[in-house]
Amino acid sequence: MPDPRAQLIDVGPFQLGPDAGSPAWRAVASDGVSTPTAAWADWVAFAQRVLQVDAIWREREARGDAWDQGHAASGSVDAVNPYR
Repeated sequence: MPDPRAQLIDVGPFQLGPDAGSPAWRAVASDGVSTPTAAWADWVAFAQRVLQVDAIWREREARGDAWDQGHAASGSVDAVNPYR
């Protein structure tokens, strides 16, 4: 499954996305060039999207950990964890 943290977060006046080939993220205005500026409501929407993506990632990690524990208990050597 793709990592949900690698998705572009777009809240209208600005975007935050992973920088290709780097572990860093880059914030740009919607035009892709200027410095991001936004109203308070836009920053709140941005924070809400970050929290949503983080919650999705944590939930998938928890599912993967639970799957690993169940797999270890079963003793099967050929099973593949769909959450990793």
